[in-house]
Amino acid sequence: MKILNFITHPVTIIICFLFVLIIGEHLGGFYLLYILLALPHGSIHAVLALLGITLLLLTNHSRKKKFDYWIKPILNIAGVIMLPLSLFLFFYKDKDHYNESTFYQAVPVTILGIFIILVIIFFFKNIIQLIRNGDV
Repeated sequence: MKILNFITHPVTIIICFLFVLIIGEHLGGFYLLYILLALPHGSIHAVLALLGITLLLLTNHSRKKKFDYWIKPILNIAGVIMLPLSLFLFFYKDKDHYNESTFYQAVPVTILGIFIILVIIFFFKNIIQLIRNGDV
């Protein structure tokens, strides 16, 4: 049970998200770098990433019991949906296929796969928590 709590912790999801490896033609790096470079320009993928991270961190530091019943899982679900959506928009808006090499190398694909698995587990854990609380 401790391993499930570790892999479904919001900070674990955020760290895995920020360290997704992006391989470009000339510049490669972690997704954190691409978010930081795009934030001053207001790019949608960077804004979604920042909002998702903020929601996940806010729900992690709540001390109210009522908050835990239905608000926390809903905000967790919203935050965890924004993270893969941010990655999807990052690659989808790449019309010149500059970062396409990410999908041809083993390490970036493995890290991306681990992130997606963590997101799915986290998503369903919060859905189950909502159902158990009787709010759905």
